[in-house]
Amino acid sequence: MSFKIYRMIHLVLTGIITLLISLFMAAGAIGENYTDNYFVDPEFLLLMAVWFIGAVLSFVKKVAKLGLIISALPPLLFLGTILMVVLGFY
Repeated sequence: MSFKIYRMIHLVLTGIITLLISLFMAAGAIGENYTDNYFVDPEFLLLMAVWFIGAVLSFVKKVAKLGLIISALPPLLFLGTILMVVLGFY
């Protein structure tokens, strides 16, 4: 598989995961929201910025692989958090 195709598939999949879970967590997840604000925890939106930086770096030839690693960090963080909760470590 060509690196260009892999890069696009990687960025689309990690981007969708990051967007959906970041918006879900920033809106308060499944907790009750007693304020009129839509984003109760806006710091989760920073993970979209981390993904975007990785996505931009993946198009720079010298640091393309580093960009793919950086763009994969937010979904890996979400997956790790979910596993920790399910396994009872959190």
